[in-house]
Amino acid sequence: MKRDFGKEYRNSIFRKVWRVILLMVIFLLLGMLIGSALGGSNPFAILWPGTWIHMVDFLR
Repeated sequence: MKRDFGKEYRNSIFRKVWRVILLMVIFLLLGMLIGSALGGSNPFAILWPGTWIHMVDFLR
């Protein structure tokens, strides 16, 4: 039995994939905020560009 991989089917799959990616990004940000707060620093410091520059420099 051959499946019909039409436009509607592909669009529904892509919508589900994008929802999962969006949820992963949201939970990543929430996890970083909560982890920063539990670590004793400002939870919103994770959103500052200087924090990201420091993280990238640390990984090099």
